[in-house]
Amino acid sequence: MIADYPIWEPCVANSVLIAVVSILHVFVSHFAIGGGLYLVVAETWARRKNDLDHLAYLERFSRFFALITLVFGAVTGVGIWVTIGLIHPTGAKWLVNNFVWGWAIDWVFFFVEIAAALIYYYGWKRLPASTHLALGWIYFIAALMSLFVINGILTFMLTPGEWLITGSFWDGFFNPTFWPSLVFRTVVALALAGLYAVFTVAGEKKADVKIRILRGNGLLILTALALAVPCGWWYFHAVPETIRSAILPGSIPATALQIMLFCAALLFALTLLGTVLFPRHAGYVSGAILLLCALLSVGGFEWAREALRKPYIIHGFIYSNGLLAADAQKAPFIQPRTISFSTGSRGRDLFLANCRSCHTISGYSSLADRLAGWDKEYIENSLPRLKYFIGPMPPFAGNKADAALLATYLISLADPDPLSVDSSLSEPDRAQIVFHRRCGVCHTMGGFRAIGAAFQGLDTGDAKATIKSLPDLTEAMPPFTGSKEELGLLIPYLTGGGQ
Repeated sequence: MIADYPIWEPCVANSVLIAVVSILHVFVSHFAIGGGLYLVVAETWARRKNDLDHLAYLERFSRFFALITLVFGAVTGVGIWVTIGLIHPTGAKWLVNNFVWGWAIDWVFFFVEIAAALIYYYGWKRLPASTHLALGWIYFIAALMSLFVINGILTFMLTPGEWLITGSFWDGFFNPTFWPSLVFRTVVALALAGLYAVFTVAGEKKADVKIRILRGNGLLILTALALAVPCGWWYFHAVPETIRSAILPGSIPATALQIMLFCAALLFALTLLGTVLFPRHAGYVSGAILLLCALLSVGGFEWAREALRKPYIIHGFIYSNGLLAADAQKAPFIQPRTISFSTGSRGRDLFLANCRSCHTISGYSSLADRLAGWDKEYIENSLPRLKYFIGPMPPFAGNKADAALLATYLISLADPDPLSVDSSLSEPDRAQIVFHRRCGVCHTMGGFRAIGAAFQGLDTGDAKATIKSLPDLTEAMPPFTGSKEELGLLIPYLTGGGQ
């Protein structure tokens, strides 16, 4: 059912660790693509104009380019492999098995990139201009082809398309979002090339040269950002509606997209002001601010893409806890989950195997605060119903006995019940806490999967009877196991429309 690997438990949330490593890598690797084109086109232009000042700047820029992309980019690229291999070994196995030749080809392109970039940098004064430019084009083509390969695998994880039926390499590679993502990422790479160049030109001592290069870079950035709008729209609508439906108000994907759009708009405005309209005062600080805006925008995009994929590693095929979607259809399971690598506590083993891929005990996406006030019976009944939660959750891989053991362990992690320890809470606040605890994991009052209308106007007796009988109406509802106090707070909240 699930490949049994040792569980790695880093000191931070798995998703945070992957995000930090991957976003930094994307921010540099896309510069490696756009920067390659930037260098060879700018060098061609400068040589035709016999612009020695511009050529001198490009030589300095190529040193910065080589250090950032070949050193930092390579280290973070390896870091991604190490991180996903330890956190999601089953998912990494499927990606390697299905795209082994794709990965191999990408490594060949990367080797060509390294060789061409190093020779290009050291060849400014050692090679004929035509040979030097040829090396620049070789580097850019290799970098672009590397993006071509990686893009197919990245988009496959979100939109595997016909691969789920055929298992074909090509169906998985040329999936529904392959082309829009490739075009969008290429445009982003061009914008990043201009942004890194804006930062590095701050050290140029000749004011007229600095202003000229800054304005050229600014126009490149603004053009790329303008092109990113229709390209992003194309990409967004290439994602199937069944996946886009997760973008709900207040959800993680929606928040991430808002961050991306806000930072991109701010980047456009600051670039226009700092490089085109008032370039004379641009320096390292202003260049760093532009790069920070770009990093946050790229981070928002990658965060939204990853959040849309949840709770899967490969959408529709394998969940984040390593459970295959085909096996999840057999739930509820009769046999207990097999875990060979034990900590000595079955409950903790089940937590590590089922929950730790997304949750921490305390910190980002923590369970301690979420479970505050929950009782063991409620947790035990909720575990087989995780697929009904508003937040995307993989099915629980285990049987009833496993659910009972995991519930016991989770109770030991929970923070104290705020209803018991915080006497300053008002009656409406206490009622809202109870609603989110007993109903809000699956429902809202008037939005997604709303239940407010079903209780509106009911008297206390009818509302109480409805709550008690919900498990008899649908298997999706666990029995109400709250205290009399909780029930007394919940009924007025439901019947009053959340007031």
